[in-house]
Amino acid sequence: MGTRIYPTTRNGNILEILAGVPAGTLESLKSLMVEQKEQIDKARSEGKDFVELDQIDYEHYKIRQSRPEGLLDGFLTFGWGKFTNETYELINGNIPAGEDKDWVWCGGTTDVGLIDSIMEAQGVDLEKLGINPEDLEGLSWG
Repeated sequence: MGTRIYPTTRNGNILEILAGVPAGTLESLKSLMVEQKEQIDKARSEGKDFVELDQIDYEHYKIRQSRPEGLLDGFLTFGWGKFTNETYELINGNIPAGEDKDWVWCGGTTDVGLIDSIMEAQGVDLEKLGINPEDLEGLSWG
């Protein structure tokens, strides 16, 4: 499975930039998810079985995957992916006082310097994206 790394910001503009999608994609994704939930709730109230409910889920998934909403959905789900070896070594070497070794596998930071170093180790060029480490509001991993 692997430990994945995520920004902690909920700022839609920043998330859209990080995911490489057009402005407004987050709101569109939210609308698609509401529509999906409504369709599933309706089907469930009509007595549809698990296979039919799963098919609704799958159809919505396919729609999202062919659109920017799918890219954003993937980023929100998987973040920047699994730790690189360099990221692991960096995090392992910066365990804060009071944290145990489990912090390496399930933790986070708001330290701007550490965020910048982690992003570099993870292969993410924030400067190229026009994002400052502060814009992320922190990182979490798990």
